[in-house]
Amino acid sequence: MGSSGYSFNRRILIPFWVIQLIFVIISLGDAAYLLSVWANGQSSSEENYDPSTDSYDYYTVTYSASPLMLAFYGLTVAFSVVSIILLITEIVLYTRQRLSPKTFFATTLTNFLLWTIVFAMMIAGIVIGYDTILLIVSVVICWVRMAGALIYASIMFRRHRGDSYSGNYTPGNYNPGGHGGIAA
Repeated sequence: MGSSGYSFNRRILIPFWVIQLIFVIISLGDAAYLLSVWANGQSSSEENYDPSTDSYDYYTVTYSASPLMLAFYGLTVAFSVVSIILLITEIVLYTRQRLSPKTFFATTLTNFLLWTIVFAMMIAGIVIGYDTILLIVSVVICWVRMAGALIYASIMFRRHRGDSYSGNYTPGNYNPGGHGGIAA
């Protein structure tokens, strides 16, 4: 229910928001964990730690702080936080009946663009070989859900714009005085 009297379908919005929030939080948690692992230069498996040499086994993957991966996980954390803020803003505006189609479209488009950037970075991470399966799955689900929300938002925005242009049609040479359609 927007400020313009336009109503959104709750059966569509609530599942979008719930699933988006769940997977954005999963992506945030996984990216924050991986960021801390990469930033500290630690191995993710503690079982191959050799206390006598105070190091990990040579054949275990040890993570060194790659600037590319630190940037990737840092941006994923930042974009996840921004996405959560935008989703909560949409929910609050909807509950206060102040969510307009224009605002919904703008926040959804912003979310979609952020997750498109994360998706592109994730593909680069897959090529390099630095991503976990949990992060891959959660980012793909977030991106697909944001694309679905963007489709719904664009349909609602288009309907809203169409409604604002509709009205009573009056021809350009209409004369309310009734003098043959020609203005005096």
